Amino acid sequence: MAVPIWKDYVVNLGVDTYIDYRVVIQDTGDIIFSGRSFVRPGDTYIYVRINDICADYLENVLPTLSQAEFSELSLPLTFNVQALRNGSWVDRASVQFLNDWSYDYGYNPATMGMSFPINGHIDPRMPIVWTGLNVSEVNATIYFTDGTSSQVIIPVEITDDFNADFNADFSRSVRSAGSGTAVFFASDWDNVDRVVIGRSTFRVVTECAKYALYYVNAYGGWDCFLIEGNTLEADTLKRFTREMVYDNRDIQNRGVQNYVNEITKGFTFYSGWLLDDQGERMHHLINSTDVYLYDIARGQMIPVTIPTTSCEYRTYKNQGNKLVNYTIQVQIAQNRIRR
Repeated sequence: MAVPIWKDYVVNLGVDTYIDYRVVIQDTGDIIFSGRSFVRPGDTYIYVRINDICADYLENVLPTLSQAEFSELSLPLTFNVQALRNGSWVDRASVQFLNDWSYDYGYNPATMGMSFPINGHIDPRMPIVWTGLNVSEVNATIYFTDGTSSQVIIPVEITDDFNADFNADFSRSVRSAGSGTAVFFASDWDNVDRVVIGRSTFRVVTECAKYALYYVNAYGGWDCFLIEGNTLEADTLKRFTREMVYDNRDIQNRGVQNYVNEITKGFTFYSGWLLDDQGERMHHLINSTDVYLYDIARGQMIPVTIPTTSCEYRTYKNQGNKLVNYTIQVQIAQNRIRR
């Protein structure tokens, strides 16, 4: 059973004054840590906590943004803890870690799902993303505005003779189960009302939006958030200048030169109105460490950071009986200069 990385996992190495131990990734055999642990005063056994050692190896990379694509990921990842006893490495523990930073004691994303879109609103031109663990296929049900529906089955693995041309009635054979993120574009069909994948519903609300944000949520899955309000784009400048020797008898001569500017491109986004349960999910985006800005018209995914230092859990009641909305600031995660 997968263990969330936020929850302390402590291994008993055995009885001794000190014990050499190591942590190994099971699938690859890579040794990611070797060290020596000493017994605490008053204790009999030597204990080590391995969460911080393993955390850097849990990664859910941005999926391939192609229609009906399933990008596999190596989660949950299994780590073996071995102790050196009498010249041989002995297994002391084996644990599967999941990239779950939710601190939620009552939820298990491995069995209860990793998709938590804030409101599920989409523009059909933007990719829908849905992360699943140990699934054999991803079933997307398309509901049309005339009341009809159709299904698309996205397999975990694609056979060698797969034909990329497909329609609303296609399905593909499956080789095996696995974990990863499915990508789906509603724009291949006309008059789509909504798309349902697992427990998540993605509803078409506009066909002329400009931006959406993509991010890894607190449970380790990919989600998206359509920007439905206004957008303000701005550059923050850090100017570097130097004084010049000049002859002030000529008005064109320069005494100060601005020789380079560091540019931080940023956006201020205004969300649409949100219900209480939708506002309570905003922390999945604002607290995320892995965020991208999607330019819908250009089909470009741009890495960004969110400089905001707080995240409010807004509700209709604590906002003075008013509907909830958020102002979201992002900065392009790339160095830019102007000479």
